[in-house]
Amino acid sequence: MVIIFLVQNGWKYIIYHKYNSFILLIALALGFLFPLLAVNDINDLIRDGEVSRYEDAPHVAVIEYLMQYKDKEEMAAAIDNCLKEGLFETAGYFFSKGLTVCAKDAFYASGICAISEEYLSLAGYELVEGAVFSEKDYAEGGENVCLLEYGGTLARSGLEAGDMVEIAGIAYRVKGIVRAPRTYGGILLPYAAVSALPSELGGRIQYRILAYSGTEARPTQIAAGLFPLEMGNLITAQTGVQEEEFYYDSIWTVNRYRIQRAVMVIVFAGINILFLFVGMIAREKYDMAVRIALGASRKMLWVESLIRNLMLVLFSLLLALPFYSPVSAVITMARGLQFRTLLQVGMAGMVLVFLIDSVVIFVCYGKRDVARLLKG
Repeated sequence: MVIIFLVQNGWKYIIYHKYNSFILLIALALGFLFPLLAVNDINDLIRDGEVSRYEDAPHVAVIEYLMQYKDKEEMAAAIDNCLKEGLFETAGYFFSKGLTVCAKDAFYASGICAISEEYLSLAGYELVEGAVFSEKDYAEGGENVCLLEYGGTLARSGLEAGDMVEIAGIAYRVKGIVRAPRTYGGILLPYAAVSALPSELGGRIQYRILAYSGTEARPTQIAAGLFPLEMGNLITAQTGVQEEEFYYDSIWTVNRYRIQRAVMVIVFAGINILFLFVGMIAREKYDMAVRIALGASRKMLWVESLIRNLMLVLFSLLLALPFYSPVSAVITMARGLQFRTLLQVGMAGMVLVFLIDSVVIFVCYGKRDVARLLKG
């Protein structure tokens, strides 16, 4: 009952000082908006790393093969041969870079990537929106569908599940958006449904095969079994462990600036919130002195102030949420606000307010007598 009474008192105080409360709410909402953007950007980088890890990296072999286009039947025959010999259990994809595609009457430069049914299950992915490919999509004569990579050019431009994308004169329906950091290009197509597409595109095609072995991966042996006549000619083979080391070294090197920028935003936002609450609590000094003179305990005033300020933190976070998507779209940060970001920023804000309230009230009202407080 006491807590309910204090919450009611805090709400009445906010309403009574409605103009000051409104200004403070706007300032806090802006103060929390940029930490939300920065923390979510960091979480997005971390999520990319979580999604793209091989579950069993020592047993995965990664084979990269750069070549002029070979027809699908020739590649399929090589893969089938290795399957029969038990060299590996799954095959990967090809891609072509620098492709111009059309969507919503606009043209975009985006790579395409055709994937086998098993590839994403080994490479790791996360469905963000819509649905992934079904067995019918992989079959010959299936519907022309595609997936967009989360964070890719088309997804950042606002394309969603159900929209249409035109590739080499063929219309594809966007079936979903997936987080698949290691794929090349922003458009994923079912491997078996694009037999005519590479010959129309021309140019170099790069195959990537993910092979899995019950024992530790033998990438060179697997590559030799797949391409016995072309070893050493535009072919690389390594284990999943070796690739992960390179991948994570490179991703953190590239994204170090983004992390530093996000940390700077968080620090300055924290300083802004610190001064806002210190000023607000100091402004209440006379009112608190009067209440102490009337018999209120300093502990009760501290609890009341804390509850009121925590309510302001909650309201300001809710006020910042509608502005998150449009602002993030402008500054090209991670667009989808993760729930853990909201929890992290909310909890950090509440802890910061708790510390500010405790320190300021202890310093301002801890040992000073009522007369000096009223005089101040």
